[in-house]
Amino acid sequence: MRKGILIILREKRTFMIFTVIYSLLIFLTSLFLEFAFSGQFGDLALYLVLIFMFASLILSLLYAWLLVSRNKRNWATFKCIGYTNGNVITMLAGIILFTAFLGFFVVVEILFHYAAIFSYVFPDNVAANNTLISLLPTVLTSVTFMLVQLISIALIYRKTLKIRPIVALKKVEA
Repeated sequence: MRKGILIILREKRTFMIFTVIYSLLIFLTSLFLEFAFSGQFGDLALYLVLIFMFASLILSLLYAWLLVSRNKRNWATFKCIGYTNGNVITMLAGIILFTAFLGFFVVVEILFHYAAIFSYVFPDNVAANNTLISLLPTVLTSVTFMLVQLISIALIYRKTLKIRPIVALKKVEA
């Protein structure tokens, strides 16, 4: 997984875009899950949670597909030098899960800073609930999000198997 993380850190643009998208999805899903727990917005909050979960599945599949398609030559090179399909899928899993974990940590960091700023600006209101979203909906959303990432890894496995090592040895057309 470590090599997969090092590979994705070279592709800064794609990695940053999907980290921001994952962060927004985790934040919005957690927010509406919090609303669903508290009874605000009625059934609308639950429907929005389901919509965001479906969007996360679609986006995680897109991200996995982009990783395999754009780096086909890299995966073929790894297969040429002796990596197995299992090694390649482990690297892909590391990339996808690292991006999702980073999105979760961005959300948690933002929520901690929000609570700290709120406590600093309104020091006499410290005993009140200073959090925008409690930790339980955020953790539940992140666990569900990781499961969705695992589903996308399982679905992209077949595409990874189709990559042949000969792709790495083909002449690059200019």
